[in-house]
Amino acid sequence: MSDGTEPAASDGGAVDSPDTASVSRTNDSIFENLFRRREAGVLFGFLVLFSLIALSRPDIFFDWDSMSGITARLLRQTAPYVIIGIGMTYLIIGGEFDLSVGSMYAVGGISFAMFLNDYRLTVPVAVIAVLLIGVIVGLTNGVIVTKIGVPSLIVTIGMLSVLRGLAYYLTPGGSRQTPDLELLGIFGGRTVVGGLALSHQMFWAIGLVIVFGFLLQKTRFGYHVYATGDDQEAAEMTGIDTDRVKILNFVLTATLAAFAGIVGISYFGSMFGSAGSGFELLIIAAVVIGGTNLFGGEGSLSGMFLGSLVIGIIPVLLVLNGLSVEIQEFLTGVVIIVAVVLDILIRR
Repeated sequence: MSDGTEPAASDGGAVDSPDTASVSRTNDSIFENLFRRREAGVLFGFLVLFSLIALSRPDIFFDWDSMSGITARLLRQTAPYVIIGIGMTYLIIGGEFDLSVGSMYAVGGISFAMFLNDYRLTVPVAVIAVLLIGVIVGLTNGVIVTKIGVPSLIVTIGMLSVLRGLAYYLTPGGSRQTPDLELLGIFGGRTVVGGLALSHQMFWAIGLVIVFGFLLQKTRFGYHVYATGDDQEAAEMTGIDTDRVKILNFVLTATLAAFAGIVGISYFGSMFGSAGSGFELLIIAAVVIGGTNLFGGEGSLSGMFLGSLVIGIIPVLLVLNGLSVEIQEFLTGVVIIVAVVLDILIRR
């Protein structure tokens, strides 16, 4: 996974031809890219927050059983942010937003359980059916935004309500449960690594980051995503179909949100209609903290991954120190606002 975040012409020179076989960006390794200034800063912030556990709760930090459980839980809670954040990173780099991902997460998980229980579909077929729902939702968002001209903020707020209503409709008993199928362990099982009982959600998240990180940095489509968000008019003049790029980004985002729902309900075994509420803001915050420009044209998946860890560790730190839910919400909101403000100031 590579993370050079600028189109080839960022120095003011001629923009590479869209017909170029692959995007002309850095060939640095994942480790070299992790320690670029922005990613290094996010990593440092995460390590500072993590070290606060040692300062505030040394009794827990220096107890292996407690810390292994906390670390495994942190990674599991972060996994859906990372999976959905992949699509959101593509989308924001391309100059758009999707505020319906939390509701799509719920619909994805709930419909997966419904397909397995009510329609007796096999797990692979049920997965395909859920992903198709994500494709349809993303396609709808993308077409309305690009072909009709409605701002993505308005379109996806409307889709948020539509999908949330659907999630509640599909859970008349309050929640949906998955059947006891061994194959679901592929998505929601656990594997012990180095003494940590890691959820398969994180393995899926890391794998998807690697795959889509390569696509973003090393392919023609990735170049088109950056070019579209950097200057849409200039991109169109070079022959890039920016509408197509944006539609594909919406489809990717909704489909990954649906997949995150599959992985989530496979782990928990059930899901309520309210699942995923607030995900959209946390994921956008993780993407921005990770270095993606809110105004498009710049960003990386490694930064998003680290930003997700930052967002994930904040409530863990607050819970360990016995702070109330209200204070947790307040402080998390403050961190998000400060991070976005700092991002804008740094870029000026």
